[in-house]
Amino acid sequence: MIVLTVIEKYRVLIVVEGIGEAEGELVRTYAPLTIASIVKMLPVRSRAYKLPDRVYMAIGLAHDVEKPRSQVSREDIAFWPQASAITFFIKDSKLSQPVSLIGKVTRGIEVIEAVRMGTPITVQLLE
Repeated sequence: MIVLTVIEKYRVLIVVEGIGEAEGELVRTYAPLTIASIVKMLPVRSRAYKLPDRVYMAIGLAHDVEKPRSQVSREDIAFWPQASAITFFIKDSKLSQPVSLIGKVTRGIEVIEAVRMGTPITVQLLE
């Protein structure tokens, strides 16, 4: 008998150059198609962009919004299709452009909050 298991959550390490590390998880059921595409790309490295409610990194993924959300919470991780970016929310926020919720920061949100514009960020899978 063959037993197939489906990974429900992917643990990720978020490395903010010169500042520190955070951890998160990508939850497959939140946006399965988007998460499958992102996981295939990992590790990804890009420069940070910072807005008052979020830090985001462009990853060059062309993907439509999946299970759109217009309201997010601090520590949410989302894919923002208009910016082709993984987005880390540092404040609760109502959005004018919907995003695909893909996960949560589980440790180290203060590291992401300390990001300055242009800081290199790497997201990679944890074993």
